[in-house]
Amino acid sequence: MQKYTKTLITSVLIIFASIGLGRFSYGMILPDLQNSLSISTTQAGFIGTANFIGYLIAIFFVSSIYKKYETSTLISVSLFLQALSMFFMTVFSQYLIISFFYTFSGFFAAISNVSIMIYIAHIIPSHIKGKALGIIVTGIGFSIVFSGFIVPQIESYISTQAWRSSWLLFAVLVFLIAIFVKLNLANDKSKHSHGSKAKTSKELFSSLKFYKIALLYLLFGITYVVYITFFVTASIEKYNISTYEAGYFWSVLGTMSLLSGPFFGYLSDKIGTYKTFVIIYICLSISYLIIALDLHSSILWVSAILFGLSAWAVPSLITVLSTQEFEIQNTAKVFSLATLVFASGQIVGPLGAGYLYDIYNNFSNVFIFCALLTTCAAIISFVFAKRQVKEKEI
Repeated sequence: MQKYTKTLITSVLIIFASIGLGRFSYGMILPDLQNSLSISTTQAGFIGTANFIGYLIAIFFVSSIYKKYETSTLISVSLFLQALSMFFMTVFSQYLIISFFYTFSGFFAAISNVSIMIYIAHIIPSHIKGKALGIIVTGIGFSIVFSGFIVPQIESYISTQAWRSSWLLFAVLVFLIAIFVKLNLANDKSKHSHGSKAKTSKELFSSLKFYKIALLYLLFGITYVVYITFFVTASIEKYNISTYEAGYFWSVLGTMSLLSGPFFGYLSDKIGTYKTFVIIYICLSISYLIIALDLHSSILWVSAILFGLSAWAVPSLITVLSTQEFEIQNTAKVFSLATLVFASGQIVGPLGAGYLYDIYNNFSNVFIFCALLTTCAAIISFVFAKRQVKEKEI
């Protein structure tokens, strides 16, 4: 693992910038953005959905683009264009125009995020692949800790439109990381190697193994994005806490996220990926139920801890499954197609959550629905784990 230290650090920064600052920090600036623009929860959810639409569109191209261009160039250019899109978001006040640029931000974030996951799956040996992929997703945790600390600080100094200053800072950091990536990330030589012929999309879509992976990723995609987008808003509304207090919960979530990938990646290497998913989805279900139920505000710590500890292991474990269920030359295509399904869930999540909130005027029903979906995912993972054991015995 030590020989890959530089690669892993660079990869963590890529995740930190692309989907950490570019997507998951949106939930922290959302309350001020919504107040500043005087928009409804549905409209705020639409801005988040716009990002996921861009992410979804990119998935159609990322596999072929990854094979065509040098990895360092592809990711650094994508990060630069993402930073540019984020900058333009701070210039306008119309939520539709902000949504337009956030779509482009999502597009370029997807290229960077999926590319680095494929890259690590290609270059890291199989016996430590789960741990390595778990390490790089700590970039999400670092971004959540960072935004949970810095956004309240900025809002304490800037009384109006503080979200613009926060988002501009994030854009600058993404730009700087783009330069760092270009200078430090080695290229993936395995993409040019000639092994057995990769499967076509048609062959993958006809495989039951693919649908097992896609279903687990879809259920995660629908639910986690609701939590990330509305956790801060729901906490402030339900318990009348300040942005500072919500930031503490957010930072705890981010801190626990630093353990998520490495811990569950290690566990996956030991007990198997499907069994690990059972544990993850049980943790997520409890986390969502805590937000849904009328409990004391102190229990929010438990929700944040459980979500942070479990959620960010999912993308890395989906990458591991893509390699385990199919040969390595199929990893890029399998993970891209599974991410396509996942991204579809991300689009449905914020829109559906915003719509339910505007109907019932509270977030309880939203998070109960999320808990039901992740409970189904835990049961499905358990069934798949049982079947995998039987197949090995045969």
